[in-house]
Amino acid sequence: MKLFELFATLRLDSSEFDTGIQEAARQGRSLGDELEGQSQRAGSSWKEVFKGITASDMVKQAIEAAKQFAEESISLASNLAEVQNVVDVTFGEGADTINAWAKTAKSSFGMSELKAKQYTGTIGAMLKSMGMADDEVVSMSTNLAGLAGDMASFYNLDYDMAFDKIRSGLAGETEPLRQLGVNMSVANLEAYAMSKGITKAYDAMTQAEQATLRYNYLLDATADAQGDFARTSDSYANATKLLSENIDTLKAQIGEGLVDAITPVINMINGLFESDAFQANMDSISDTLNDET
Repeated sequence: MKLFELFATLRLDSSEFDTGIQEAARQGRSLGDELEGQSQRAGSSWKEVFKGITASDMVKQAIEAAKQFAEESISLASNLAEVQNVVDVTFGEGADTINAWAKTAKSSFGMSELKAKQYTGTIGAMLKSMGMADDEVVSMSTNLAGLAGDMASFYNLDYDMAFDKIRSGLAGETEPLRQLGVNMSVANLEAYAMSKGITKAYDAMTQAEQATLRYNYLLDATADAQGDFARTSDSYANATKLLSENIDTLKAQIGEGLVDAITPVINMINGLFESDAFQANMDSISDTLNDET
């Protein structure tokens, strides 16, 4: 439940808030009247310029915008806290390396800290399930997460779309990367392995060996895309992506403060629901309703 809906459900006193809104609207109307008088003296009408827009409308729109900004900020901060737990569990002692890398991902690859940790966390979990060693998991995860940023820049893709193609390729799916001209068929992988002096058949390899082969092949096949964000960070497409990530970073930072302020209140309310007194009241209400029926 959203915070504002929670307040309404608990029927918290909102009279002061309502009074403030009414006063802001009154002052807005007063300002509008004053501007109207000035515009008439200048031979034009503000009402024609802002036809159909009232001070009350502007106040409501400002409040709605602030509410949406707060909700998005809280969501981003909460997501960042949740993904941090994934990073800590997945990488263990290597989590510090992931944390440090994620903080530089925005300048190097145009990705926010949240995206960087989401991508590395997903890749890390996949590689661990394939039996990769811990040190390999850390380096391969950061390399592939960074590659998502460069491929998004090189092919003008959304970050998530670029990452999904990489994740699919690492898992052994061929079609998503084939759309970009990267053919990860078994035949191509075996030919690549032979060129590297590996004679073991692909089907005879362990999951870890297959994943390593796909990883190395992917890096070789996307050599042209690597470093593309850094090379073209001042282009319009990358500049707008970076702006979006900067705004999300700002929201997440603001959201951290909001989460810290709101969480104790939510925990207190949860505690009230779980208290013996609350349960006794619910039992009493239930008994009363049963008696009436």
